[in-house]
Amino acid sequence: MKLMSSDKKWNLKCLVAAVVTTLVVFLFLNHFLNLQKQKLKADETLKSSVYGNLLWTEVDRELNSLLFISNGMASFISAYRDDLRPEKIKFILKDLWQRSKHVRNLGVAVGYKITYVYPEESNSQIIGKDFRDIPKQWPKVKQAVDSREGVFDGPVDLLQGGRGFIYRYPIYLDDEYWGIMSTVINTDEFLSAAFKNTPKNHQFAIRSYGSKTVFYGDPQLFADKNTYKQTSVVPNGKWEWAIKNHSNAFTDQFIVYQLLGFLFSLFCGAAVYRMIHAMRRLSEQAMLDSLTHLPNRRLLQDRMDIAYHSCNRSHKMMAVLIIDIDYFKKINDTYGHDFGDEVIKTVANGIKATLRDTDTVSRVGGDEFIVLLKEFKVLENVHSIAHKLTEVFASPWLVLDKEITIHLSIGVSVYDPENPVGIKELLKEADIALYDSKAQGRNRFNFYQK
Repeated sequence: MKLMSSDKKWNLKCLVAAVVTTLVVFLFLNHFLNLQKQKLKADETLKSSVYGNLLWTEVDRELNSLLFISNGMASFISAYRDDLRPEKIKFILKDLWQRSKHVRNLGVAVGYKITYVYPEESNSQIIGKDFRDIPKQWPKVKQAVDSREGVFDGPVDLLQGGRGFIYRYPIYLDDEYWGIMSTVINTDEFLSAAFKNTPKNHQFAIRSYGSKTVFYGDPQLFADKNTYKQTSVVPNGKWEWAIKNHSNAFTDQFIVYQLLGFLFSLFCGAAVYRMIHAMRRLSEQAMLDSLTHLPNRRLLQDRMDIAYHSCNRSHKMMAVLIIDIDYFKKINDTYGHDFGDEVIKTVANGIKATLRDTDTVSRVGGDEFIVLLKEFKVLENVHSIAHKLTEVFASPWLVLDKEITIHLSIGVSVYDPENPVGIKELLKEADIALYDSKAQGRNRFNFYQK
């Protein structure tokens, strides 16, 4: 039972070592994979950031060319403040519109009332409108007037129909508010022109910061966690960009790599399990008899050394029994060596079954066994075990379907801490006692007598 328990404990230790190895390898590989994933994700984010800056540079360049229109009109009105005939204002609006690109119409409000628009044909319905009566446009108009700076708005719903960006620039004469210049930009035409020379590396969308209204691209990109977000500043406003990161094969198949890492971790754990078992087998081969799997002379010596020092510390006795199989040569000659090997294994099992779990039985060669009985207080215990061994082999045994009588000759030597001798002397005494048993007719045991 002790051997079974020892094997279970050893298997449990091997299993624990294998599980720990599997976990350590898996955690290491998973950490490495996550680092690689984060690195690739950071690279893609950087690429998206560079791409976003490129897009904004193109938009900003295109936008600046349009914003100068309002600045130019403001300069004209300031220069000709004493001669602002309607014909002159209309002419300059026409000239500016013809020279510009992507502009739907230009308008000038005197005070807050839209007075001049070009072209008039498609925008006549807004002439005379007061911005204060247009709830959706008035906040940005008021912001421009109050801040005395241009304000970029949109896309917004236009009174004349459709949608567009509007740049509103307030005009002040002698530090007094005079009116406001509005440049209405065709949204789609303007953005198409801005992005026509940019490479189509990423999918992207744009929306106004305040209203969250998406005016370019797929609105779902803003809800996608895999998009790169950035903000750009327009005159007195902001745009938000959502740029789709490129996925790579590693990121797309990350779960596959994790699964492979887990399988590799299991392989490492199994390898450790097999390696520890192999090391144990090698250790057992070095310490155990190959036929009976009992401790060999080397392991017996180690255990005798331990028992010897333990008895000296605890002031208890120990005993050594040397056992020979009587007439074993005759058994070999009669039935063959294979049968003789089975007899040796039978004797080994019989002796082992008779002893305590704490005792050691060892095969030291041929048909010779040495038994170590450690830490007992009375000599009768040793006598009882020796007597039991002779009784166990008193009846015939069945070996390879043959019934055979097996007898043992036993020599016993007892170590007493009160009269100490060395281990070699103890073995020598047991050998002398064994010789006496054989001389007295075999199938018996004898104690060494000083």
